[in-house]
Amino acid sequence: MATKSIRLTEEEAAELREYLAVTGEVEAVALKRAALRGLRDLRLEQGILAYLDGRGSAEAARIAGLSRAELIQVLIEKGITLLEGPSTLGAELEALAEALGNDRLAGAARELGDAGR
Repeated sequence: MATKSIRLTEEEAAELREYLAVTGEVEAVALKRAALRGLRDLRLEQGILAYLDGRGSAEAARIAGLSRAELIQVLIEKGITLLEGPSTLGAELEALAEALGNDRLAGAARELGDAGR
C-alpha cells in the first residue's frame, strides 16, 4: 500500500478539523475518500474535455476511467452533441457505430442506407 501526503493551508486544515468534529469520521478515511472522489471528478472532466477537443471516444473514456458506453451516457446527460452532420437515420447510426466501435451496428446502418436507395 502506498502512502501519500498533502499540504493544507491553515484554512483548509481548519475546514477539515470542523468536518471531522461534526461527523466523527477518522481523518485518514475522510482524506482518502475526498482524494478518490476528486480524482474521479478530475478524470471525468479531462475525459469530456478530450472528447470535445476531438479525441476519440475510446481515448476520452480511458482518460475518464469509464467504458465508452458510460462516457457516451455522461455526454448525453450533459447535453453534449455526439452526432453532427446529416440527420438521416442511416448516417446517424453509422456515426454512432463508429463512436461506439460497434461493427454489428455499422453493418445494420449500411444495410439501412442501401435499402433507402
